[in-house]
Parts: sequence; structure tokens; C-alpha cells
Amino acid sequence: MDGPGFHVDVGVLEAASKNMKDLWHGQDDFELRGLCGEPELYGHGGVHDALADFCGQWSVGLDALCDRANGLADTLGKAAQAYRAVEHGNTAALKVDPGTDAVTPDPPMAGY
Repeated sequence: MDGPGFHVDVGVLEAASKNMKDLWHGQDDFELRGLCGEPELYGHGGVHDALADFCGQWSVGLDALCDRANGLADTLGKAAQAYRAVEHGNTAALKVDPGTDAVTPDPPMAGY
């Protein structure tokens, strides 16, 4: 869809919205804390505890990012729907090409 000074690829908006939703669904309630494994893997409880704390803090950040991605996905989806509605409305209104009368081909020249 084009307008004065802008171009919007509605399909790209729709794909971005879907991909961000997929990202959110894939990360929803994923806890990084479980990635560090058992303390025995490190040979030192303090190292394990520090990594578990680090992963726990990053889980909070990941949740915040996923919530933001979900909100952006909704916004992109709504924008795409609005553009599609205008696009469909304009298509329904145009029964003939409005530029046809404005562009008249030159008459053929003899010998060409």
C-alpha cells in the first residue's frame, strides 16, 4: 500500500506479527534457572548457586522482553488489519483504472 511519502508492505507487517507471536509462545514461561543443572556438575556449590542466580535474573528479563514482543505483535497485527481494510475498500471502489483517461498513447507513426 502506498500513500503520500510512504510505502507499506502489509504482508511484511503480518509476517512480523506472526513471527513475534511465535517467539512469545516459544519462550512463554521458559525458565533459564533449570539450564544450570545440578551442583555436582560444577564441583563447587558456590559456582552453581551464582549461575543459578544469574539465570534466574535473566529469566525475569526474558519474561519482560517476551511480554513486550507480544504487545508489539498485537500492534503490528492491528496495523496490518487497518491497512488491509483500506486496501480492500479502495479496491472495491475502483471498477476501472482511473489513470486510463489521463494517459493516451501517441498515435502510431508511419513507417515504424
